[in-house]
Amino acid sequence: MELLEHANNQELLSHLAGPSVAQALVQQYGGLTDLARASFDELQNVKGIGKSKAAAIKSAFLLAQRLTRESYVESPVLDTPERVADFLREKNRVYTVENFQVIFLNTRRRLIAVDNISQGTLDTILVHAREVFAPAIARHAAAIILAHNICACAHKLCYVLTRVMCSQLVPFRKNAGSIVRIKLASAHN
Repeated sequence: MELLEHANNQELLSHLAGPSVAQALVQQYGGLTDLARASFDELQNVKGIGKSKAAAIKSAFLLAQRLTRESYVESPVLDTPERVADFLREKNRVYTVENFQVIFLNTRRRLIAVDNISQGTLDTILVHAREVFAPAIARHAAAIILAHNICACAHKLCYVLTRVMCSQLVPFRKNAGSIVRIKLASAHN
C-alpha cells in the first residue's frame, strides 16, 4: 500500500490496465483531467484497451468523484463563492458541455443536495423554472444556488457564474422563487 501512495499516475494506471497501456494513456491524454473526460469508446481506441479495461478506468474516476462527495462528515456551508467553487470543482472538471446545476441549501446555508438539472451544448443550455423549483420543494430547501460550468478558469468558477446567474435569471428570482418562498441565494452574500 505504501508503494502505491508514492506512485506516479502512469504507475497507478499500470495497475489498472498494464504498463504498455498506461504509457499509451499518459502519452495520449497527458494528465488525469483529460483522461477522465475520455469517453468509454475513446478509451477503447487506445491499443490494448477493450471493454473491461475501459470499464476499469472509467470506474476508477467515478469512484474518485464519489469519494469527494463522501468526504464530508457534516454538510458543508456554502456561503461564499470560493466555497461553492471548491465544492463543485471536481464534479465540473470532467464536463465538456454545459451542465446546469442547482445546489439546495438549508436555512444555515448547509448543503442538502446538488442536482444536475440540464445538460446543454458546448455553450448553450435551456432550463425552465419548474425544473429548478420542483426539486427544491421536494427537498425542503430554504435556498438554492444556480451554477453551470462555462468558465474555463476553475478557480473562479462559481464566483463568476453565480453573479452572472443571479443577475440574468430575474424570472427565477421574482416569480417562481417568491411564490414558493425559496430564496435564490447568492454565494457572495
